[in-house]
Amino acid sequence: MMYTTPTAFPSPLALLDALIGALSGRALRRSLALLLAMAGLGVAQADMIIDTTRVIYPEGRREVTFKVTNTAKDKPAFVQLWLDDGNPGKAIDETVTPFNLTPPIARLRADASQVVRLTHTGEPLPGDRESVYWFNMLEVPQKSSEENKLSFAVRTRIKVFYRPKALREDPITLMSRVSWKVFQKDGNWVAEATNPTPFHMSFFGLSLGQDGNFDVLGEGGMVSPRDKATFTVAEVAKVTKPFNQLRVDYVTDYGGKQTIELPVALAP
Repeated sequence: MMYTTPTAFPSPLALLDALIGALSGRALRRSLALLLAMAGLGVAQADMIIDTTRVIYPEGRREVTFKVTNTAKDKPAFVQLWLDDGNPGKAIDETVTPFNLTPPIARLRADASQVVRLTHTGEPLPGDRESVYWFNMLEVPQKSSEENKLSFAVRTRIKVFYRPKALREDPITLMSRVSWKVFQKDGNWVAEATNPTPFHMSFFGLSLGQDGNFDVLGEGGMVSPRDKATFTVAEVAKVTKPFNQLRVDYVTDYGGKQTIELPVALAP
């Protein structure tokens, strides 16, 4: 099969790819499945999965590999694979990263896997902090013969961290060094993180609570090395209980959860 970019697909698919560019495949499937269920329609579920939630590329490594798998038992799958530099809206041929990825496209038989190989091109990258890129997998749907079934392309993105040799510490031991403050802004409780470490600090979610009880959950995010970032936790009107603690559910190198609870002094 010939290699094409999303913009070369028929216009409905191109529009859908643009729509899902900033969303994970899992979140998109969940949202569309709910809407279609309410409308009384069936939805073709995505069959492709990635065997990791993030990729760590240590400096000096010849290559890093992981697998994508077609979980369908009765049909093949066609996927397009590429890296981007953090802008999901860029066309594939406009995105430049310091990695070679193979294969760029793959057709997988039912219940089969494909090894994906990443190789650093040798282009210089910062040696005192991590660099981050995104791996993309776009599953191209097959035409369905069933009535009332909507087929759609699912694009999944995971982070690829390039880790210099100079960073010898385990990021999990540095998570407590990230400082947080909470304040109100535009009708929301907002948390601001200051990350003094050389690692990207990703987290599943933020929660506000008191005496170890947390019932307000904000969405996840990431703080870049030696940088600050703000995240909305919840609308002020929806936080009806007092709080004096912030819980951060950090993401480890292996996709696990490391929870840190810390006291918060409300910023003016």
